[in-house]
Amino acid sequence: MTDAALVLTVLGTGDAFASGGHPHSCYLLEAPAENGSECRSVLIDCGPTAVPMLHGMDHDLAKIDLVLITHLHGDHTAGIGFLYLNYQFHVKRDRPLIVAGPPGTEEACETLFRACYRETVDLMDRRFEVRYIELPEGGETELSGLRILARKVTHMREGIPYGYRIAWRGKTLGMSGDTEWDEALVELAGETDIFIMECFGAGKNMRFHTSVEDLKQHAPRLRTRRLLLTHMGEDVRALAARGELPFEAAHDGQRLEL
Repeated sequence: MTDAALVLTVLGTGDAFASGGHPHSCYLLEAPAENGSECRSVLIDCGPTAVPMLHGMDHDLAKIDLVLITHLHGDHTAGIGFLYLNYQFHVKRDRPLIVAGPPGTEEACETLFRACYRETVDLMDRRFEVRYIELPEGGETELSGLRILARKVTHMREGIPYGYRIAWRGKTLGMSGDTEWDEALVELAGETDIFIMECFGAGKNMRFHTSVEDLKQHAPRLRTRRLLLTHMGEDVRALAARGELPFEAAHDGQRLEL
């Protein structure tokens, strides 16, 4: 067993198109030494490839006590129906599942489950309990041992996309979510052990996503101990393949001990 306080597994670094066959951006944060009163593992976003990746690493789905959603686009939420299906038929839970995110999270998740498996939702009693929590923008929420700060970022014309700062067991993880450069990122990243930053494109003047050029300008202000790029599009991956990406890129399946 590792001596790390927390272990972060990168379940995917892909963009919404799963360009190049990369799984959608998703992350698993685990506490190796269990404490019965707190969270055992956190799934950050739950896109279409989340459950296959979790099965591929033989992760016990019953130990996911919190699903934290950054925003309600399909590449970050559409796997929720398959996660719930596992809990309905194959995985017995011993405590409620908490699903937290921006306003509209409960409606989006329940709509997805019903769209995927209407008969299961309409004709069967639910065999697992879900607690939905809508996180307040700009406020810190305590959930099962975690302190979570949610800040609105810039990504959608409708709805509220969040970036997060997560403090747990003396470690701090930052998550940009999907966003163009936004000043909220400075607060979310400051003094974090790891900051996971979306970087969809390479050029300038992108709408709704951050680019390599944006990060060249602003990265020194993030003040994180380790910056990892994710949600990378084809042109960012091309830079990485040529050894020309000036930042560290996360990779699918990467395991990081904090």
